[in-house]
Amino acid sequence: MGNVKASTGGNRYVRVLYAFLAVVTFVCIVIQVFLAGLGTFAGSANWELHSTFVNYFEFAPAIMFLLSFGGRIRGLLRWLPLAMFLLISFQHMSVRVFADIGPLAAFHTVVALLLFWASMHTANRSKGWLVPRLTDADANKAQGA
Repeated sequence: MGNVKASTGGNRYVRVLYAFLAVVTFVCIVIQVFLAGLGTFAGSANWELHSTFVNYFEFAPAIMFLLSFGGRIRGLLRWLPLAMFLLISFQHMSVRVFADIGPLAAFHTVVALLLFWASMHTANRSKGWLVPRLTDADANKAQGA
């Protein structure tokens, strides 16, 4: 009754990849915020790092969204990556398209907070898939029983 059915092998690997991408995305967003601070406080020459680093991870949330179907991942863990991808797209637009419209461009920093929260939540909720779970038999073997 209270037992959760283990996922099949294929789903397990998809979930591990999803969780790995979730953690990488979170780390990259933290680095991206650091690079923004570097550009702000250590000199404008560092803005290039901030503006190009996103290109290395911007599609990870879209891949996570697609993986959620193969991994049978539902709820927020399915939809947050899609939201993150759309928010990253807005970040590009806020700099390129909305730069002359102050209030819209100012949402760049608010969206960064949303991306931080969404990536942290997704990484935190999925990180358990990175560590294999022990069955009761495996746990007893490990304890020498």
